[in-house]
Amino acid sequence: MRLSPLLAFFAFGCGVDSASTNGELGRMTFTLVSDYYLDEHDITDSAIVTEHEQSFGIDLTGEGKDDAGTRADEIEYVITPDDGVTLSQPGPDQDSGDDDHDGEIAPSFNVSVRDPGEYQMEARLGDETFDRIQLTFDRPNTLDLATFLRGPWQDDFRKHSGATEANFVTVAAGTQLAWLPIPLDINGERLLGDLGADMSADPASMVVPAGNVEHVDEDEVQTFFGAPSLYFINVGEVTVTITDSANPAAGSVKFLVEELAE
Repeated sequence: MRLSPLLAFFAFGCGVDSASTNGELGRMTFTLVSDYYLDEHDITDSAIVTEHEQSFGIDLTGEGKDDAGTRADEIEYVITPDDGVTLSQPGPDQDSGDDDHDGEIAPSFNVSVRDPGEYQMEARLGDETFDRIQLTFDRPNTLDLATFLRGPWQDDFRKHSGATEANFVTVAAGTQLAWLPIPLDINGERLLGDLGADMSADPASMVVPAGNVEHVDEDEVQTFFGAPSLYFINVGEVTVTITDSANPAAGSVKFLVEELAE
């Protein structure tokens, strides 16, 4: 059984932690927001996940605002090397409601890198380098799984600590499982960045995917896309495995499902 790809939220401000650093020329601050807690909070001190699009937020420093003036929205990004790299620029976040100042907002950028290694991201304004930053990308070696459980008829999820592939987690039939994959490098350090993942269960008959219901009226049920989850429906042992959708990394948790007590 496989669920739709799990995408950690790409919108800035949804995460619980972030990493940022100023560019080498001191004009820009580059930020990555994370749904999991980070080992390092300077982007240049950690590696970023390969093969998945990463969305960088950009803020101009005081010096950057002075130097860019009303041309900040003309900034363009160039990455080297660029083999196996997809770079896009959605444009400035123009939510100020003041069109007179839109030109003072620097655009953000999205980047996906295929190969591990060192890359230079350069922000250019006209023919000149406005700022630059050195980025390191790495391929996840394994996934650590943050596991959350909601028992039958309970209102809230609780985080389950110590869930591993070696130890069974005991749950009642009807329990709902939600998870967050955390990418780890070969040394067990947390990588930066979002990733997509797929879920499988063995045996597959032990679980069913949960739906996200937003609204019900007499004509239809409206659903919405959200973080996927599943329900344990049968009694027995089951292994749930989360696999990176683009990199050869995975994490598993074993569950022992018991009958729901009356």
